[in-house]
Amino acid sequence: MISFYPFIIMIKPQLTNFTDFIEKPKPVIPKTKYQIQESVNWYLNIIVFLVVIIGFVCLYLRYKHKELNKQETMKKIQDFDAYLQENIMNDMLQTNNNNTY
Repeated sequence: MISFYPFIIMIKPQLTNFTDFIEKPKPVIPKTKYQIQESVNWYLNIIVFLVVIIGFVCLYLRYKHKELNKQETMKKIQDFDAYLQENIMNDMLQTNNNNTY
């Protein structure tokens, strides 16, 4: 049978310094006004760039669907004109009928 008892006795204990395990706080380096302004400028540049890109996309889609929108508008105007013509004729006929009595 194998015994580990003699090996355990042969290992000498070592004292440890527990302060080595404590994490030291990292030094806080304050940012200068220039560094703060530089980071803000990056964010502003990104936001402005995105707004410009969105604007170009809107203009492109408007240009792409220009003919379709023009046709829809003309159809609505024609429908409205036909509606007005029909109602004007009906009103004229009704007023003529009312005046004959």
